[in-house]
Amino acid sequence: MSDERYQELLQLVRNRAGDAFRTAISYDADDSTVLYVRDDLATDALGDALPALLDRARRYEPVVHSDVYDGVGDTQATVELHEEAAVLIFPGPDESGVVVSLDRDVAKGLGQFVTSCNEVLES
Repeated sequence: MSDERYQELLQLVRNRAGDAFRTAISYDADDSTVLYVRDDLATDALGDALPALLDRARRYEPVVHSDVYDGVGDTQATVELHEEAAVLIFPGPDESGVVVSLDRDVAKGLGQFVTSCNEVLES
């Protein structure tokens, strides 16, 4: 993804998520670039965690591969909902991609649905 596309992505996320925009990081097989980190998250703890987190993103494997079942099409992104954040992984070719995190309330509808499902599963 070119620098121009990264800037377009950052602008899109800023426009849609506003202050709920937490981080954006691009990565490839060998390196990563922090594109954006909200001030309150720019900590040593995040910096220390990034190598392990990005290694996992590089190894991402979708649950449904189009070569096994094409009924849902190719993977466009994966979303992880955490208590405080929604993490979106946009995988690219050759262990590359972009990770964007947002405050969880941005994914309110999906978050409420996941919470309801978890409550049912835990009962």
